[in-house]
Amino acid sequence: MFRSKKSVAAALTSFSAMSAAVVLAAPAAPAAVTAIGLAPGMSFGTSTAYGTNCTYIATATATPGDVIGFVDPLGTFDPAGWITVPSSGTVTARWTPLVPGNHTVYAVHNSNAWVSTAATVGNGVNLGFACVVLP
Repeated sequence: MFRSKKSVAAALTSFSAMSAAVVLAAPAAPAAVTAIGLAPGMSFGTSTAYGTNCTYIATATATPGDVIGFVDPLGTFDPAGWITVPSSGTVTARWTPLVPGNHTVYAVHNSNAWVSTAATVGNGVNLGFACVVLP
């Protein structure tokens, strides 16, 4: 039990100072990738906007200087591996799905944070300038 108003004030001041120190010493929120998108490009067909063996642009948004990697177990990316996010805050890679079906495309931050998007892929006929997607 406190004996005087001065003791109470001193205790509150000490508590406030310790609380502020804990808040200031707390680690910053981890950096993360905040968005991912896939551009269908020049694809034509009745079943879906994406076709096998055709190439599309995957885009991720993150803090400049962060490192991002794209992943799709059923496709490839160029460039492969980790990509440093430029000052624009967006990073891109060329995505080529290899098999038809449902794909989940991930943008993974090197802190293990990630976002994903789903894409349905049909059988593609790559014409070079465009992709014809068959059912």
